[in-house]
Amino acid sequence: MAAPEPLLIRPRAGWRPIRRLRTHEQVLAAIEEQILERNLRVGDRLPSERELTEILGVSRPSVREALRVLEWMGVVVAGVGSGKDAGSTIQARPTEAFTRLLRLHLALSNFDLDDVVSIRSRLEAAAAEEAASNAQPEDLARLGRILDRMREPGIEPEEFNELDTEFHVGIATASGNRLLAQLMQSLRDLLKSEMVRAFEALGDGWRSTAGGLMEEHQRLLEAIGAHRGQAAAEAVTQHINDFYRTTTAGRH
Repeated sequence: MAAPEPLLIRPRAGWRPIRRLRTHEQVLAAIEEQILERNLRVGDRLPSERELTEILGVSRPSVREALRVLEWMGVVVAGVGSGKDAGSTIQARPTEAFTRLLRLHLALSNFDLDDVVSIRSRLEAAAAEEAASNAQPEDLARLGRILDRMREPGIEPEEFNELDTEFHVGIATASGNRLLAQLMQSLRDLLKSEMVRAFEALGDGWRSTAGGLMEEHQRLLEAIGAHRGQAAAEAVTQHINDFYRTTTAGRH
């Protein structure tokens, strides 16, 4: 009589191997769970290192490593001193964290700069269209003041780029979408060095390029002020495309 075939246990959909976490990753997961459950909010203070060690049943070095990671991610800020000022506080700083991660992945070539520029163009179009509906008079006045500063004689490329970033992020802020504004700031921070190098590569001709950009800025602001969302979206898309065609920033 033939021996029976061994019973085969076939994997079922939805089941996957359990990933073995290092101790500090378990601490991160525990703090993340508290944030996701809304038990921890911005401004709340985490338990001390000693308390976390006792609560989670882990070593103090593991707690410290987890807190360092969270600080790098912009989720907590470490307090100095002792007593009520000691310990780490929940503090959302998404712009810094997004920019760091994007810069690292860009350097590792997980995606190239053209991809970043493409996403920037789409986000800017959405921001301009929403700003045309939601911008308040004070938003328009603030954007106008930025353009006035960009027109000042003797302005240098780096300062021009800083104000350019402030103008575009200002539009995203005026859209009323906080996440859009944060993403825009992160992308502009990521592209900062490329844009400054692009202007510097133009030599004395950068002022002529800047003059053309300022005309486009003015048309964009006028479209937003007139509540013409589609026109504003088209204006900012054309503005970005013109810049990257004129400079070398989009070909790195």
